[in-house]
Amino acid sequence: MRRENAVDIKEGVIECIETIISEIVSGIVVDENTLISREIGIDSLGIVSLVLELEDKFEIDLDDYLADIRSCKDVKTLIEVVTKAKNS
Repeated sequence: MRRENAVDIKEGVIECIETIISEIVSGIVVDENTLISREIGIDSLGIVSLVLELEDKFEIDLDDYLADIRSCKDVKTLIEVVTKAKNS
């Protein structure tokens, strides 16, 4: 498992979200303040796809963080959860 710094994690999370939503909607700019919602294509199936994408990207297991991920309202909070998982 490789170590990423905060910028790498932030950019990686945003990249994963962009990958998932690009299959559904276009023209959305994702940043830390982007809300994770159905409006950008992140429904319950989108969350599952996002978790799988994050696990592959960061080579981590997010099973213990699923409740935290489902409760994330914005990208910033998701970055915090992934950072916590990556550093544990």
